[in-house]
Amino acid sequence: MRFTDIDEAVSWIMSRRNNNYSFSHFKEVCHKKGDPQDDLYMIHVAGTDGKGSTVSYLSALLRSQGYKVGTFTSPHYLVHQDRIRINGNNIPDEAFLRILNEGLDFFLQEDLSMFEMDYLIMCEYFREEKVDMAVVEVGLGGRLDSTNVVDRPALSVITTIGYDHMDRLGNTLEEICSEKCGIIKDDSKVLIGHLNDSCTQIAKDTAEKHHCEFYELGAYEDLGDRKFRFKDEVYEIASYAKYQLHNASLALQAFDIVSDDYPFIIDRNSAKKALKEAIWQCRFEIVREDPRVILDGAHNIHGISALVESFDTFTGSKCIIFSALKRKEYQKMIEILKDHCDRLIITGFHDPGAIDPGSFEGYETVKDYQDAIDLALKEYDNILICGSLYFLSEVVQNGRFS
Repeated sequence: MRFTDIDEAVSWIMSRRNNNYSFSHFKEVCHKKGDPQDDLYMIHVAGTDGKGSTVSYLSALLRSQGYKVGTFTSPHYLVHQDRIRINGNNIPDEAFLRILNEGLDFFLQEDLSMFEMDYLIMCEYFREEKVDMAVVEVGLGGRLDSTNVVDRPALSVITTIGYDHMDRLGNTLEEICSEKCGIIKDDSKVLIGHLNDSCTQIAKDTAEKHHCEFYELGAYEDLGDRKFRFKDEVYEIASYAKYQLHNASLALQAFDIVSDDYPFIIDRNSAKKALKEAIWQCRFEIVREDPRVILDGAHNIHGISALVESFDTFTGSKCIIFSALKRKEYQKMIEILKDHCDRLIITGFHDPGAIDPGSFEGYETVKDYQDAIDLALKEYDNILICGSLYFLSEVVQNGRFS
C-alpha cells in the first residue's frame, strides 16, 4: 500500500486511533528507528492549559533571532498537517506523503496510532530540514504521552495544572501534576508556570531527584491594553486574553534559558516585535468586529474560568455559543459560562463524541451551530464561540470567519 493523494493519506492516518499499547511499546519502536527524537534540540511543553500558546510564543521569539524552529502541536487547527510546522509553515503535502510512504511498512508492522506516526514523521522531517530547535507539545498528560520518548530534552516546561483528563491522570491536582512532571529527565532544565504551592513542591522535588536546573516563572505586571512588564522590559501581545500574559511571560523566560544554553545574544527589539505579532488561533482570537466575534478553545474548567475573566472586560450585550465533547466536564463549564453573558446557547457539531444539544433541559439549545451563530450576529455586540477545539475548527473550516 502506498499513498499518492494527500486527502486519502490523511483520512487513513486519522483513522488510526489509540492502539492501547503501552508507552514502553512506542519507546521500543523509536529505539528500532534509531531514537530520532534524541537528535533534536527539543523543548518539551506540558500542562493543563497554555501549551499551544506557549509553544507559539516561544517559536516566534526563537525565529526572531534567525533560528529555524520546528513545532509539533495537537489537535490540528484546519488541516492535519498543521500539527507539524517549521517557521510557522505546515509540512508540505509532498514531504508528508513521502515520509509516510517510506515508513508505512514499519508503521503497519508495529501497528502504530495516528499520534505515534505523526511524531515519527515530525522527527524525520525536522532532521531532514535541519531545524535548530524543536518545540514539542505534549498530547495528553506527560509521563505516558508518546512525546515523552525523548531522553535528552534541552528544556522541559510545565505551563499550568488544572483538572482535565482525570480518568487517565488522577483525581487531584497533585496526582495530575505528578503525571505532567513525568516529562522531567535527568540532568536537564525545568521551567514551571505559576502553580499552586503543592504542585510547585512536586515539580521542585521531581527536578531535584533528576538533578535538574529548576526555574519558576517570575512575576509579570499587567499594564493594560495588552501590554505587560516582565524582567524590567515592556512587551505587547496581540491577544486581549489576560491568561495569555502568563503564557507569553513563560515563553519569554524559556527564551532566556535557551539563549544561555545555546548560546546567543538576544536582539530584544526583534523579540518584542515577534511577540506582538504572534497569534495562536482559537485562543481568544477576535475574528470579526461589529459585532465582535471571539473564538476560544477552552475545554476544561481551568480554561473556561480564565476565559470568562477576559470576556468580562468587554462592554455591550453578550452571547456565548458553546459545544464540547461528551468526555469533558461540560456541565460544570456551562454553569460557569451562563453567569457571564446575556444569552447562552448550547449547540452541537459533527463529531461522534460531541454533546447532543437535544439532551439538555433548562438551557437554550440550537442543534445546528450555523443557526446559533446567525441568531447571535443579529442581536449581540459580543459573541463568544467556545468549547472543543474540534468544534471551533469545524466552524472555521465551514467558512465562518475564515
